[in-house]
Amino acid sequence: MANKKRPPTISRVSPWLYWGLWPIYHLFLPLYFSQIRVIGREQLPKEGGFVLAPKHYSRWDPVLLPFLGSYRLRFMTNALEFRGIQGWFIRHLGAFAVNLNHPQPSSLRHVLEILNAGQPLVIFPEGGIVRDQVVRPLKPGLARLVLQADRPLPIFPVGIAYHPQPQFRARVALWIGSPLWTPAEREGNLKQQAQELTQQLEAALHTAVLEARKCAQA
Repeated sequence: MANKKRPPTISRVSPWLYWGLWPIYHLFLPLYFSQIRVIGREQLPKEGGFVLAPKHYSRWDPVLLPFLGSYRLRFMTNALEFRGIQGWFIRHLGAFAVNLNHPQPSSLRHVLEILNAGQPLVIFPEGGIVRDQVVRPLKPGLARLVLQADRPLPIFPVGIAYHPQPQFRARVALWIGSPLWTPAEREGNLKQQAQELTQQLEAALHTAVLEARKCAQA
């Protein structure tokens, strides 16, 4: 029997849900956490495409990212997260599923569709929650994807830290590092370029996490 054709990967932000939750969201989180600090917000573009590459320490991380600004963010998300009521919410708030072990070509094409359309995209470069390392060694998948976009793009490392832990009344800091730009013209070996960009991003994200930890503890 022939394999069923997989549906194309799509993502969307439901305006009624997004803007309906906005005031509730901005009231609840500052009450739950004792402090939420964002450092470096002024670096983010007012418009146009860019990539946020945050540290992934807690399930709270994607919930906190909208504090960076009123962007309709798209999220590349582990397919395992699309279950139950959580799956319904994140699907209507800009997330799309990716099988991290065996990513489908349609998922990767959708990433490029988002970037080429000039929309902001969130990709957690560590691939999952990591608490036992400042930054897990990164794989070049993110860099290889972004390098294939049809325009130069800034990638912003985002350190996220909770003090003492991601819990009620914790202090939270999000530290946005300086952007890493993809080249205006693709030259040379894509694999080598992706490896170099990945090394730069790993170092920048490491710095961003340490800076976020200092801010959260201050």
